[in-house]
Amino acid sequence: PNESIDVICIDPPYLYLKNQKLERPFDEQKFFSECKRLLTKNGFIVMFGRGISFYRWNGILDSLGFVFKEEIVWDKKYTSSPMTSISRIHETVVIYSKNKGKINKIKIPYEEIRTEYDLEKVVRDVNRLKTVFNNEKSFNHVLNYLNGSRTDLEENQRAVNFNVSMNTKVIGSQTVSPMIAIKEGMKEKSIIHLGRNHYNTIHPTQKPVRLIERLLALVIPQDKERNDIVVADWFGGSMSTMEAVHNMGMQGISTEIDTEYFEAGKQRVEKLFESKQEKLAI
Repeated sequence: PNESIDVICIDPPYLYLKNQKLERPFDEQKFFSECKRLLTKNGFIVMFGRGISFYRWNGILDSLGFVFKEEIVWDKKYTSSPMTSISRIHETVVIYSKNKGKINKIKIPYEEIRTEYDLEKVVRDVNRLKTVFNNEKSFNHVLNYLNGSRTDLEENQRAVNFNVSMNTKVIGSQTVSPMIAIKEGMKEKSIIHLGRNHYNTIHPTQKPVRLIERLLALVIPQDKERNDIVVADWFGGSMSTMEAVHNMGMQGISTEIDTEYFEAGKQRVEKLFESKQEKLAI
């Protein structure tokens, strides 16, 4: 039905490989027009892509009145093209809203962002925290924060912003910032560093479930119960999107043109429900 889907999350064929069975052309204008019809008023499209076709799809979405919201780079942490001149280790994701939907402010656990790829910054944060024990003012700022007093922190942060612009030495809040990150998590970034287990996959272009979860968290409606949110993936492949939808407690719709991948993906999803039923029985 019209306006029945909250988020469409898709990884269409990129259409740049010759004689590859996954590279099936489709009626792009018709497809994206139908996406617009199906999405709710403030629904989103989250789309993976690469190359000329990807830019063409962006142009089609713009011509249909979709509003560009964000571009995200997925750092795969391994090369998917070992024989090419450049080792390509990333894919691009764009987020469009049907109207003027807002990207959600999401916090990712500190250890997931920091330790996944950036040990140097972990060391820096630890060194900043060490100063707490050598500076009474910094120590009090951290104590106030941990005891639930944010007023002092907010006032100090305003002072820090002013001091930074005046190129003066900043104390106190420099120490509180990493503590906030550790306790509350860190804001999602435009580059997501996340590897995948490419030795145990159903589909050649299979995406990590955690990557899909993080992308969906940015766009799902905040004024709906999770079990009322509907996410669709019309290029289902291995059904990673459906596993992410299941994990997040939402409803999902998916299609896949290849019988081989459809059956494997279907079994993958069915196992999730079987596991859930086993847990309920216990």
